[in-house]
Amino acid sequence: MLLDPATLAAVSLLAAAAAVIGGVGGFGTGIILTAALVPLIGPKATVPVLAVAGVLINAGRFWFYRRSVNLRAVAVVCASALPALLVGTWIFAVLDARTLGVVLALFVLGSIPLRRILKRREMTLGARGLMVGAGVFGLASGFASGTGVILISLLLGAGFGGTMVLATDALISIIIDLARAALYGRFDLLDVRYATLGLAIGIVTVPGSWLAAFLVERMGARLHTLAIEALIVAGGIVMLWHALQ
Repeated sequence: MLLDPATLAAVSLLAAAAAVIGGVGGFGTGIILTAALVPLIGPKATVPVLAVAGVLINAGRFWFYRRSVNLRAVAVVCASALPALLVGTWIFAVLDARTLGVVLALFVLGSIPLRRILKRREMTLGARGLMVGAGVFGLASGFASGTGVILISLLLGAGFGGTMVLATDALISIIIDLARAALYGRFDLLDVRYATLGLAIGIVTVPGSWLAAFLVERMGARLHTLAIEALIVAGGIVMLWHALQ
């Protein structure tokens, strides 16, 4: 067993709360769970576990927003992201745990300024720009969790908004996470223990996705508050400290 019952219960509660945050803002669930799991099970286990969990996390989110999905955007992004994902997965397979831990920590810490920079620039993307950005997203998804900040920014830059962003992001993420899980299995990076933990985490996020959909319908989609950003920064610092030990 990867986690003792008390730790698993605490991670499950955190996962449910993170699903609410991610469901409202479109990203953040993977970043928060990465920061929580890396010190517990290490970076080499965390990324495959969250690939499995991500299928259920995003399936719950997609179900509640499914009527708003843009299938054309899904096809454009996946056509570029999936080949790049293969390269990113190979990078993940050859990185040692210490280097990977540092990379994940820096990615988590960089997610907040990255989101703010992309939001401030208010990118306008056509199909070609979306495909190029999707390649970057796919590459990063191969060796990191919490790359939703890149995808959300791309979809916003392509002119999507509201629940269309959330639905389209969720369906793309399901496809990418299924591919990630298959590739990690092919590279012997995902075993039954990791898959079981990922499924357990994913299942407990479904009520959080429902609550997020309830809030979005009444409040409108909002990105994270300063308090949530502070939590992400704290988690990134813990991850970095753990990786350097």
